[in-house]
Amino acid sequence: MGSMNSIKPESAEEVVAEGTNINLTCKYDGSINNIQWYRQYQRSRPQFLLYITEGGSIHPILSDFSAHINKGEKRVDLEIISAKVTDSAVYYCALQPTVTGNTTTLYKNTS
Repeated sequence: MGSMNSIKPESAEEVVAEGTNINLTCKYDGSINNIQWYRQYQRSRPQFLLYITEGGSIHPILSDFSAHINKGEKRVDLEIISAKVTDSAVYYCALQPTVTGNTTTLYKNTS
């Protein structure tokens, strides 16, 4: 059996003043290919923001968000630049895509 990879937020909630930058941090265990960040507004589906590779490459590059990875501390930060009221939402970090769906057929009824 291999070791399980896991990821968790460093804090459950952040309160910031409008116009300031904020870092949302997740810590991970195990090896990773990349980490995805999502934002979810109340009564809405999660929205993909970006992913960052273990080497530090960010895809796509969005003007209001940036990301940083520290492999030594096994932590990844999502930076919200010049926070606005509209940035108030739930943010998720994930080790694999969680919104795009899995294209593999897990069960097919052939009867």
